[in-house]
Amino acid sequence: MENKILAQKRINDGIVVSIKESNKICITNANRIEEELLQLIKQGENTVLLDFSKIEFIDTAGFQALLSAQIESKLYHVNFSIINANDDVRELFTLVKLDSVFDIRNKPVSDYNKLKKAS
Repeated sequence: MENKILAQKRINDGIVVSIKESNKICITNANRIEEELLQLIKQGENTVLLDFSKIEFIDTAGFQALLSAQIESKLYHVNFSIINANDDVRELFTLVKLDSVFDIRNKPVSDYNKLKKAS
């Protein structure tokens, strides 16, 4: 069985995930990240928070993986947010005009413990 690329931490109403052993979401890992995110979304999590605290770069393959997860989260009524993105990464989202597509937040994980299921 293949090792998971996403580390998971349970919160009250969902799960926080982070990318293990990489500071990038790019062509080399985007497909695996997308697959694992979609699996979490489809298994009925109320909230999936993708922790970007260690992410320094994202390329087009990475954005595509995140867009796929965003679309799927809407179909499954799951709160999908990116948390703890640094200023450089937030700027990348702005440059490709995806900052308004994603829910990007910088709050402690504890602030997300009571998120309700998306409608």
